[in-house]
Amino acid sequence: MFNYPIAISLSPNTDDDDIRQAVKILFQPWCWKKGREIDRVEKWFCDYFGVPEAVSFNSGISALFALLKAFEIGKDDEVLIQAFTCVAVVEPILWTGGRPVFVDIDEGFNLDYRLIEQKITRKTRAIIVQNTFGTPANIDKITKIVQKHNLILIEDCAHSLGGEFKGGKLGSFGDAAFFSFGRDKVISSVFGGMAIINLKFNPPAGGQNQKLREIQKNLEYPSYFWILQQLLHPIAFACILPLYNLILGKIILFLLMKARILSKPVYKEELIGEKPKTFPFKYPNALASLLIRQLDKLKNYNDKRNQIADYYYKYLEKKKSIILPPYVNGSIFLRFNILINNANKVFAKAKKNKVVLGNWYHNVIDPEGVELEKIGYIPGRCPKAESYAKRSVNLPTYPRLNEDNINQVVKLINKYATD
Repeated sequence: MFNYPIAISLSPNTDDDDIRQAVKILFQPWCWKKGREIDRVEKWFCDYFGVPEAVSFNSGISALFALLKAFEIGKDDEVLIQAFTCVAVVEPILWTGGRPVFVDIDEGFNLDYRLIEQKITRKTRAIIVQNTFGTPANIDKITKIVQKHNLILIEDCAHSLGGEFKGGKLGSFGDAAFFSFGRDKVISSVFGGMAIINLKFNPPAGGQNQKLREIQKNLEYPSYFWILQQLLHPIAFACILPLYNLILGKIILFLLMKARILSKPVYKEELIGEKPKTFPFKYPNALASLLIRQLDKLKNYNDKRNQIADYYYKYLEKKKSIILPPYVNGSIFLRFNILINNANKVFAKAKKNKVVLGNWYHNVIDPEGVELEKIGYIPGRCPKAESYAKRSVNLPTYPRLNEDNINQVVKLINKYATD
């Protein structure tokens, strides 16, 4: 009777131990803001990437904003980013007074290195490289361009923690990198983010690490109410998910969001490039206590994602109506994105069969409702990104899926994807 839905966005990483930890910390409000778990999470990133500093924030957006400030990117400075992305990557550039410059994508849904130099001007200061869906970008070729033009390279690893490129860890190639711990990222604490700066930018070569830490120290912690909202998320979904296919779960979720007991993943201010009051803040200890458990599962999670991706490559039909993502060694497949011409029909058919497929990035700048002119994107500038957005369907790869779930997804796609 109680069958969990197949749904990418509904707290996909949450296990029973995560729920128990959320309940435990819920009744310890004196540990919500400050505590040793923050240091443990930051140390994990220092050890994993071999950097002297890893600086935590309450979201990936906050982490990127802090990095831009640490590198003194400001008014009228240009930052190259790809289209086929989330507004969360665009916003921090706007908040600094900088200007996002959009570059089209390649067949792997990443920044097309062949188009970068066309966009570089004397005002260009940095490039943000997004390893979309956990697939590595052509980071070696992009690095050569960055070095040639003396630019700053920031890796967006919101989709790719644990991924590799030619034996190196994603996040270690650029001058800096940031990570997101959102509710449907590689690992999650509902909200959270991390920023690192690689060794070449240690003092005395500019002191960016020190600046980054100072930015964090000057921030406040989020409110107790905001922290409460995030702690309630895994607890609430423990009740919602078993009832989701019975409609009751959907009703409970709607009511909890309406009553602001749970927070939304995107705030309305973000749709027009403005800064919500929620960002930037420090990373609270309560969420760090959730994340440290997820970090212990990182390798197992990514191994499972790769196993599921292998299954899709093997059993999705080889026909013109289904274009599979190119395989790149080192990918972690946060989502398995295919291109089909009747994406909207497939979304609808899947939903009727109680499968909620993913829609990153069904808009050239997601989510639905982003006012493109206010964030600086001109329709038609990135035609491949716009075409791929209309045709993209994300298949689930999250660790809780079983073989029956994966078979169900494969059958749906093979049946309904048409030319």
